[in-house]
Amino acid sequence: MNIVLLKNKTDDPTITVQQKQILKYAHHHSLHIDTTEIENSNPLLELDERKEFKGFLRSLEKNDHLIIFDLFTFSEKVEELVKVFECLLTRSITVHIANANTLIADTSKPLHLLELLSKQTELGKKMEKEKIQGRPKGRMSKSKFDIYRPRIIECIENNTSISEISKILGVSRTSLKDYVNSRGLKDLVKAKISFLKSSKKQALVVSANKDKECSLIKNTPLEKEGINNEL
Repeated sequence: MNIVLLKNKTDDPTITVQQKQILKYAHHHSLHIDTTEIENSNPLLELDERKEFKGFLRSLEKNDHLIIFDLFTFSEKVEELVKVFECLLTRSITVHIANANTLIADTSKPLHLLELLSKQTELGKKMEKEKIQGRPKGRMSKSKFDIYRPRIIECIENNTSISEISKILGVSRTSLKDYVNSRGLKDLVKAKISFLKSSKKQALVVSANKDKECSLIKNTPLEKEGINNEL
């Protein structure tokens, strides 16, 4: 299966920019997109704290193809990226990085991955320098509406109006509208629908019999009840 993973907690690049680049990459390489997922967790957290993302990793099957805009979709920390790739490559999952027009597979030379990680380190240092004034470029400040994000997205997917959503949540319509617009949540939903429009909707199923599994995606006692992806 060819799966697109879009990152949500960023406004640079926007969901629309990610979508266009990935569609361009997929078209150029004749990749049929089967489904898309949205990554909502904070990429600055340790992977063990990102239950939603770990649930997504667990849902992937051997020989799947994962298409992302850039490595920041996975994490902003190089050491965490190494863990992600270890999990993916041991199960022969190929990662397509649209913005770099490249892919990483279990047959790729280690040097290729090291070069990508090296560039990621340089980008990370550049972002650190941009923190001098206010929040870092491309990062969104926290909002009281963040806790409602999954519910808001679900309502937008169901064509619920902003007025109705504000009543459901018991919040100000004006403030909610500003939040939806600043986070590009409507564009996010449109992107997901667009990816799936010409494809069959297929649920990602957790495989009970994976040939290989790394410690990152193994169930912990607190996770055995299962993980519900918010999108």
